[in-house]
Amino acid sequence: MKVYLVRHGESVGNKASVHQTSEMELSASGRVQAHLIAKRLKNIQLDLIYSSPLLRTRQTSEIISETLGIPVEYWDNLAELKTPSEIHNKHINDPEIAKIKELVKENFANEGSRYSDEETFLELNGRVEKVLTHLIHEHQKQNIVCVSHASMIKAIISKMTFGERLTAQIFTDIRYHFWSTNTGISVCEYRNDGIWGITSWNDASHL
Repeated sequence: MKVYLVRHGESVGNKASVHQTSEMELSASGRVQAHLIAKRLKNIQLDLIYSSPLLRTRQTSEIISETLGIPVEYWDNLAELKTPSEIHNKHINDPEIAKIKELVKENFANEGSRYSDEETFLELNGRVEKVLTHLIHEHQKQNIVCVSHASMIKAIISKMTFGERLTAQIFTDIRYHFWSTNTGISVCEYRNDGIWGITSWNDASHL
């Protein structure tokens, strides 16, 4: 099985450098990017597209689906890591928001403590486990596209690599040091011996 992890195209939130809500749509550039990644995927034998239900990923996956003639299914477990509602629509360099993000980071590993309504590491880790378990059980002999988000894709890659040894600190290090491009594609392969291999990361040569 090969899994093609695709980040959504540029959203209006990405373009404005603000923390995003679930209903931020693709920018004009993001739509162009989505068509380019769809064209790139056209020469690969694919069976199904899974997509996060957030608007920017829905729009990206719909363009891919229409271009390839492959069905798309929306999957809540592929949604982005949930951040506190207080920072939504706020600029990523706002100093007050930076203070909140630091508090969130400090509490990320502690299930009993959180800043607000954000997702904890334990919750995120549980979602990723469900994603990988489903893919292994239902799609072992298929090639699957998963259209998702920067942090969620990094969480999936982290879990594939570290398995049960994955910690909040390891994920946080990967999250902040593995840079991600809109419509960047990462290819992962599951072998018969139960090992995941990462064959490429954030390839955006189609842009």
